[in-house]
Amino acid sequence: MNKFCLVLATALLLISCSKEADFKIVGTTPDIKNGTNVFLQKIDENNRLANVDTTVVKEGKFSFDPDQVTSPEMLILSFENLQGNIILIAENLEITVDAYKDSLYTSKIKGGAENDFFKVYYDDVVSSNKEKQKLQQEGSMAMQSGDTSKVAVIRNEFEAINNADKRRRLKLVEEHPGEFVSVIILSDLVGTRIIEATEAERLFNSLDKGLQEADKGVKLSEMIAQLKAAETAAAQAEVGNKAPDFTAPTPEGSQLSLTEAMGKKYTIIDFWASWCKPCREENPNVVAVYNKYHEKGLNIISVSLDRAEAKEKWLTAIENDQMDWYHVSNLMEWQDPVARKYGVSAIPATYLIDENGIIIEKNLRGEALQTKMQELLGES
Repeated sequence: MNKFCLVLATALLLISCSKEADFKIVGTTPDIKNGTNVFLQKIDENNRLANVDTTVVKEGKFSFDPDQVTSPEMLILSFENLQGNIILIAENLEITVDAYKDSLYTSKIKGGAENDFFKVYYDDVVSSNKEKQKLQQEGSMAMQSGDTSKVAVIRNEFEAINNADKRRRLKLVEEHPGEFVSVIILSDLVGTRIIEATEAERLFNSLDKGLQEADKGVKLSEMIAQLKAAETAAAQAEVGNKAPDFTAPTPEGSQLSLTEAMGKKYTIIDFWASWCKPCREENPNVVAVYNKYHEKGLNIISVSLDRAEAKEKWLTAIENDQMDWYHVSNLMEWQDPVARKYGVSAIPATYLIDENGIIIEKNLRGEALQTKMQELLGES
């Protein structure tokens, strides 16, 4: 009898543990219409959202009962005809979601240490982004009014926010080496180039082995390797060095090299894209400089970071912005081999080279570019 009771107790304990380990998502929503489709998605290897499951809102509720996960992973909840989404971390337990129609990003998620940790990080990102958006608006107004001193102050404030963000997030990773969210944080730091490759490697090596070997950990390792290669390339494309030569397709489909496009005295290598607002805002200034100094020996070759499916937008932008100089692009966005050769991590990015191909200045914009060209080639 005692033996039977012991077996029964053990069985009940196992059943109880099994239930506790069951991965479920249970959602409530006070203001999303019944019948609305809810999509459970994940990010695939191409960084695109892939559907995992679909359900509908019934009587203000929805739920998913996915397969158990072998390790935590990021999942996204999206709602039919609603903007935004809800991010959660898959853990083998019940996760509850209170979804709010008009502000999905403020939805409440409960369940598991990983989701608690992710909320700390997510709230930090949202708060910081609000500060940055405000500064960007102020900076845009200052640029339009020609207040260069205000622009300089705002740039310093922006940099201070980025530095503070970096310190806080590095600390989060250092204090949570065994949690999956640390991989997400470190991936964001590497992807936005806020952190250098050596520091990223140090933090990656401090993570638990299981995290390093998980799919997202392997991808993070690859990102760090790419960052290291970009830093090496950027170091080669510094002022005083010879500009790396390249050959790339023109809009007409022929091949054009930097050597062939160089001006008699000076050349601007201009990295941009049709979708890049700061690039398009700077283009009138570059056009004015080109028109003023082209006859005195200045050439420009623009390297676009547009995508293949956006080729027409690239060509239209060239025409609309009156960029009457050399253009090339592999139409591979950030994977463009020319951009990678120069270690370009943000656009617009410019390199001013002399007749020997030596880089003499970098990232001159606005009045600074005009002043430099006047210094080199004088008034027209």
